[in-house]
Parts: sequence; C-alpha cells; structure tokens
Amino acid sequence: MPKNLFTRIGTLLLLALSLLSVSCTKDNSTISRRYPCRFHFYVQMHPTSMLLSAYKSPGTYVFTYSKVELDREKGVSYRYVNVLTNNPDTPEERNRIETQIENNVPCMMGASNEVGLIVGRTNFSGPVAYDRACPTCTGIYPLTWNGKKLQVVCNSCKRVYDLETGAIVEGAEGEPLMRYLVSLDDVKLTVMN
Repeated sequence: MPKNLFTRIGTLLLLALSLLSVSCTKDNSTISRRYPCRFHFYVQMHPTSMLLSAYKSPGTYVFTYSKVELDREKGVSYRYVNVLTNNPDTPEERNRIETQIENNVPCMMGASNEVGLIVGRTNFSGPVAYDRACPTCTGIYPLTWNGKKLQVVCNSCKRVYDLETGAIVEGAEGEPLMRYLVSLDDVKLTVMN
C-alpha cells in the first residue's frame, strides 16, 4: 500500500475516535473550558459522603470545595473536601484527605478550590456539575443557596440560576452556569473539563 493511503487511514481513525469521544458526552459543547477542572473524590474512602448521595439522588445538589488547613498540634497541613447542602439544619461535612492515592491526584475545582463546585442530579437529565463561581460577574463570586431547593443566586449581580438547566431564571441576561463533565465509577467521583 502507498504511504499516503496509510496516512489517510490513520487520519480517518483519529477523526472517528474523536467523534466517538464527543458523542459519549451528553452535550460536549456546553462544557466550560474557562477554568481548568480536575477533581477526583475517592468514594471508597468516604462512602457516606453527602457528595455521593447528591450525585445519586434526583433533585439534590451540594456545594463542595477544597481547603488546606494547618493542624497546629501536629504541625501538619491537611486538605479537606467540604460538602454543604441547601438544608441549613445539616452541618457542613468535612472529609479529610489523608491517603496517598487521594493526595497524589490534582485538585483543580474550576475557578477556585475554595469556591468549588455544585454537584447533583437533575430530575430529567441525570448528574451534573457546575462551577460555583458566578459565570457572568467579572470577579470570582461564589453562588449561594437562595432558599429554593433547585436554585442558587449571585449576591453580587443578583442573578438567580436554575440547577436543573444551568440557565438564569431571574435577573439580567448573562451566561448560564459553567458546566463540567461528571462521572462515577466503583472507585471515584470525577469532575473535569
């Protein structure tokens, strides 16, 4: 076979594989690339986490963020993955990241690790993950619960976002929530772009 034919076959195979990888996502065009996102949460180490529950339960959402804190008694810093529900009676969950496997993976939670992500499961479209930073404001403003189970608000611009769709439902026009890919296997929950 001529060398040119091998090149064409190779190009066609690469094109087919890239199309296949795009079609495996629900809508790859809606995945935000504004900030890098690579977050892995090892569910085997934290099987009772509210993060795992939100991923599996339709209509349930949580804020999750990462923070490094110093243990003054031991003189050691630990990373925590904290989870907060929209129920004010539920205390914040703190998951200390202490195993080598957990500490050896990058943790980039979109706009800011300390602002974090919104993870949940829509009633109709399955699991979703959004950046918790307001996509329309020029600074990094964390979205907060607005008292309605399926909505969040930016306290800076006052836009209200629907978590089922990511769209603005109150306030001036702007960008929808920054969405990331989210998946779960036997080992970890992954959010990435």
